[in-house]
Amino acid sequence: MTAPPTDGGLDRPATSDTTARALVAAIPDPIFRIGTDGIYRGFKVDSEEDLMTPAEEVIGRSVHERLPPHVAEAILEAGRRAVAEQEVQRIEYSMQIRAEERDYEGRVVACGPDEFVLIVRDFTERTLQERVLQRERDFSRAVVRSTPSFLALVDENGTLLGVNRALERAAGIPEEAWLGHPFWKLFIAEEDVPRAREDFVRMRDGEPPGTVEYEHVGPEGERLVVDWTATIVHDAEGALRYLLCGLDVTARKQAEEEIRRSRARIVSAGDAERKRLERNLHDGAQQNLVTVTHSIHLAARSLHTDPGKAEEHLERALVELTTAHEELRELARGLHPQILSLQGLGPAVRALAGRAPISVTVITIDDVTRWHPLVESAAYFVVAECLTNTLKYARAATATVRVAPREHVLVVEVTDDGCGGAAPGEGSGLGGLRDRVEALDGTFEVHSPRGGGTRIRAELPLAMGS
Repeated sequence: MTAPPTDGGLDRPATSDTTARALVAAIPDPIFRIGTDGIYRGFKVDSEEDLMTPAEEVIGRSVHERLPPHVAEAILEAGRRAVAEQEVQRIEYSMQIRAEERDYEGRVVACGPDEFVLIVRDFTERTLQERVLQRERDFSRAVVRSTPSFLALVDENGTLLGVNRALERAAGIPEEAWLGHPFWKLFIAEEDVPRAREDFVRMRDGEPPGTVEYEHVGPEGERLVVDWTATIVHDAEGALRYLLCGLDVTARKQAEEEIRRSRARIVSAGDAERKRLERNLHDGAQQNLVTVTHSIHLAARSLHTDPGKAEEHLERALVELTTAHEELRELARGLHPQILSLQGLGPAVRALAGRAPISVTVITIDDVTRWHPLVESAAYFVVAECLTNTLKYARAATATVRVAPREHVLVVEVTDDGCGGAAPGEGSGLGGLRDRVEALDGTFEVHSPRGGGTRIRAELPLAMGS
């Protein structure tokens, strides 16, 4: 049940009528009649709580007695100005009410030659809502500005209204230089501009192209590849806008291209290796076996007529057969050394070092630990190829091989004191090693300054599938 309004004589001005009283009663906000001398002459409130003091302590009191000094002065100044200028004045102020900071708006209007009316509205809740909204806007703005994705806001013509910091940095263009230009003018590579304009027209006409990919030109002339999507939004006035979101996929594209090149190199290396095996078999063991076959035929023909001759042919066949066996064993050793399969990586690496004509120090863990065959094989061939390069090109006097697990990887490192200058170019032995290691999701690094020796390091993941 609503309490009747407390009337402190507000409806008793020099001239009053029923209409004026009805209008005053209908206003839900506290109303005060105050003289230009600051003395309260009347009031109307729905609840005495709005007065902050008992009702009998209002009329005849000064605003300076009841209100904080800064509030009293603001009300008096606005009231005197309203009387002098005969125009409505508006003020805002805050006060501590019952240990709570409250925000008020005051409307001040002259109601006589020496008095004015103050209509007070508590807008604390509205202020709190505005502060919350402002914090949300500030948060959203901070997120938009700091997100690593590219963001651009454009109107229905594709004209830029704003960009975020990531897009500014990527293009090397400050935000103010973007505004007013078409989206496709400043950043998109020239050859992709016609397609970008067509895609925007399609989107505006209700046929969104989905994710589109354009090339862009960075501040140093570098090329970036960006995937763009668009979302329809409306601004505070309800105007149609498009939020364009771009994701820099340059690194991904480069990685994909490197994977394609790596696969091509692996296929090419496989073809070359098959041809090498075919050539070695043809020139080596196959020729020996042809000779064996021919010698046995000759021995068979002369076995009854000339046993001595037959014996010579068989001895020749035995020599050729032994040679073919050695050729095949040597060839198999190059594919996968038997010592690696039987004894493990440590003994196999030490065997490699033992055959080198220079001093090679090998540092490994115990010979009992075994790893996945693919890991051991890759590690073995890293050491073999590195030592081969050291002997062929480095003119080194010493080398060191380190093989040891660390956390979740097997670290293989080969260093020498040679002339340096090694590089894993395409088609080279080191390039093939890099492909072999990266095919197992490992890493391969070459540090080889000219005149400063060479350090080659491979890290192979130990968690391999069976």
